[in-house]
Amino acid sequence: MNSVALAEALLSAVKNGRATDSFIEQLHQLSVIQLQRDLEKTGHRKAFWINLYNASTQILLEQYQPDFSDRLQRIRFFSQRKINLAGHLLSLNNMEHGILRHSATWWSMGYFKKPIADRFERSLRVPLDYRIHFALNCGAGSCPAISFYSADKINDELTNSMQSFLDQEVTINEQKNLLTASALFNWYRGDFGGRQGLIHLFCRHFAIPENKQIKITFKSYNWTVHLRKFNDGI
Repeated sequence: MNSVALAEALLSAVKNGRATDSFIEQLHQLSVIQLQRDLEKTGHRKAFWINLYNASTQILLEQYQPDFSDRLQRIRFFSQRKINLAGHLLSLNNMEHGILRHSATWWSMGYFKKPIADRFERSLRVPLDYRIHFALNCGAGSCPAISFYSADKINDELTNSMQSFLDQEVTINEQKNLLTASALFNWYRGDFGGRQGLIHLFCRHFAIPENKQIKITFKSYNWTVHLRKFNDGI
């Protein structure tokens, strides 16, 4: 089984409540060379890392049962290196910010990159695609629902996830020209091209004239742990 199929099989086992140990061990036993070969194409990389992140988060949440209302517990949970992939210990932050956000610093709202990234990260990271924010589920109530992502359909799947999240998490008060959005857009505003990038995204999705003056506010994030928040359509 290649790397992409392994990550999808792991996520499927999580969704269906089956044993995950054999898939975790196979991911551990992969060689870096095989991993790089299997993930040579960007679509394969995106599908692999998104599925692996979502599966790993669910497994670690059940294992450690953190209290996300405690900010220090959240930081510790996402930064601990508990995922063994091809002999490399990774944290959820390594996967999200190092690989999927192309070596971004998690605290900079998307405006700064890490000055130094290790060879493993550099060889497997993907170009930044802000749609990944609508695909990654960190286990909190306000996170996007979990879907399965495939190498050959990843572009359409990410667009569908983005459109679904926008419809569910963004509200517009036309009388006040006020748009209220998920805190995710604020935390990673640099990934979207700053405030103007956000306005362009919202105007395009909701068919709002770009010359209209829009005020954007952000909702509080619901950090209540919500396990197995899978997309009902999968």
